Amino acid sequence: MAGIGFELKKLFKDKGLLSTIRAYLYSTFVTVGPIIISVLVITSLQFLLKNIGIKTNRRELLQATIMYAFVFSVIVSSGYCMMLSRYLSDRLYMERKEDVLPSLYGALTTIIMVCGIIGFLFYYRSPLDLVYKFFSYILFVGITVEMVLSVYVSAIREFKKVAFSFLYGTILGLITGYVLIKYKGIDEILSVVIGFDVCILVVIIVLANEIQKYFTQKSFLYFNFIKYFEGFHLIFFTNLFFTMGLYVHNFAFWMMPGINRIVQSTYVYAPLYDIPAAYAFLSSIPTMIIFVVKVETGFYEKYKNYFALINSGGAYEDIEVAKKQMIKAVYKEIVYIMKIQLIFTIVFLIGGIRLLPLIGFTSNMINSYSLLVLGYYCVITMFVMMTILLYYDHKKAACSVGLIFVSTSFVFTLISIYIGQNIYGLGFFLSGLISFLFASMKLEKYFEDIEYHVFCIQTGFEKNAGGKLSDFIDRINKIGG
Repeated sequence: MAGIGFELKKLFKDKGLLSTIRAYLYSTFVTVGPIIISVLVITSLQFLLKNIGIKTNRRELLQATIMYAFVFSVIVSSGYCMMLSRYLSDRLYMERKEDVLPSLYGALTTIIMVCGIIGFLFYYRSPLDLVYKFFSYILFVGITVEMVLSVYVSAIREFKKVAFSFLYGTILGLITGYVLIKYKGIDEILSVVIGFDVCILVVIIVLANEIQKYFTQKSFLYFNFIKYFEGFHLIFFTNLFFTMGLYVHNFAFWMMPGINRIVQSTYVYAPLYDIPAAYAFLSSIPTMIIFVVKVETGFYEKYKNYFALINSGGAYEDIEVAKKQMIKAVYKEIVYIMKIQLIFTIVFLIGGIRLLPLIGFTSNMINSYSLLVLGYYCVITMFVMMTILLYYDHKKAACSVGLIFVSTSFVFTLISIYIGQNIYGLGFFLSGLISFLFASMKLEKYFEDIEYHVFCIQTGFEKNAGGKLSDFIDRINKIGG
């Protein structure tokens, strides 16, 4: 986010409506551009396949393949990317740029091995064609690699070029799929999956190229980042818990016979719940965009000023003034984000109730959608607070919020399933509400005791990352050197 914020600050220096629009468009592209493009592509492909006469069960196979690849890539990489982000920021702060590129090679090697094991276990007993399984597996690995590369992209400043790589990849992927179907006679569903593979491959090549151009120096510390699992395991689990919480309510429905559907004896999903959940998730996108803009151009300046005064031995009175300004800025931005998100939530509720029946939504699906939209309002606000807690390095509080979210999301969803279809989605809403209230309490408690946390609790990699694991990694790095 620091790299994105740097670029946004330059855009906001120029006053006027046009500059503001440019800044928000830029933020949109680099934060949720891939999500928007993916949704548009999947929708377009489903429409195309339907028009050329592809049967419903075949379209379901494609939908399930893409959904599984995206969902499990996000889950597998979530905590891992959080830890890499911390490692990368520490390397840059200590001006050890030569460690960045080797850590990328080590991170990719590690995550590809993990994906290989997961992919093999998942597809081992699948009756799907071997070629289709291979390209589906490549899609899963490719998206995971792209997630890891995105962490490193945050440290470079060629965001516009990187953002457009998604657009270029999408265009080339669509052309590839069309050519394979039209002129090569390859199965339509397989052609689309291959097209997606090409799309992701283009993005990976562009991202990797930009990273390698920016970080030219190299050390031999390929696996040094693994030490952070010991010292910063809480940030790993914080993001893992939050990400799992976003999907575990879907998994609860997948477990239920009579509700779930099994595609080609391989993929399990619950369309009566998953489809409303996917549309409801879109209501949280505005906050993702606004949060990046408001935090990086508003709150962060007050945050930096407060800690700069502490580090430089500022006067007590100045530190107290800076603290009050910082806390005021935090709550001001949170309230602003909640107000804006509330407007979009109302728009999505009214729009969904009026428009979704036109594409086949039943009354129960509309009920689920409405509850899920309200749930995402709570969840995305909770996410903002959890991220602010991480800004202050309050890892335990942030991790506890994530744990509350994932556990209540699963348990409450199971309870709602047994009560009846009319309240599908209520479990996720209650989970989001409780997690939001818990995060609010944790943030308020932190500010009450901020002096204790800042002056009395020692943090840092040097303190936390020792032990047997660190010694083992040191030996690996020496061998690599």
